[in-house]
Amino acid sequence: MNKQKKLPQGIPIDAIERVYTKELDRYSDELINEIKSFLKTPLKEDVIEGSVEIFPDEYGDGVLSIGLYLRAELTEHIPFLDKVKDLPMIDLTGYEEENLVDLIVDITQRWFAESWWKAGGWEFKLPLTVYGHDGFGSGTAINLTKQ
Repeated sequence: MNKQKKLPQGIPIDAIERVYTKELDRYSDELINEIKSFLKTPLKEDVIEGSVEIFPDEYGDGVLSIGLYLRAELTEHIPFLDKVKDLPMIDLTGYEEENLVDLIVDITQRWFAESWWKAGGWEFKLPLTVYGHDGFGSGTAINLTKQ
């Protein structure tokens, strides 16, 4: 069993961004395959809209989640990479001036969008965006589809 990494306190912000990008990249192929599988599944006719949300690692414990929500009469939740629970832990209290939670959401958001496009999702018939849950991240949504 692998021991979860812990980033040293006081590590510079740009180093944190490099570390998290590298850590997420370990899952790129798996994420792309999950997205390809989703894209092959026919949408239910009553789906009216959808979005992807990045749920932050609010406590620095190396856990985040990504969920696709398809809104219809009942909302369907589709998790992606449900097992990403081994990102580096970090003491968030040492970074009061920089909101690391928002930074990690933004990094994850960009990484997910790139994976979505590599999987062929740009042509998906339902307009989709990806953004941080409950206002986490920069607040800017990324369009995943051309619509």
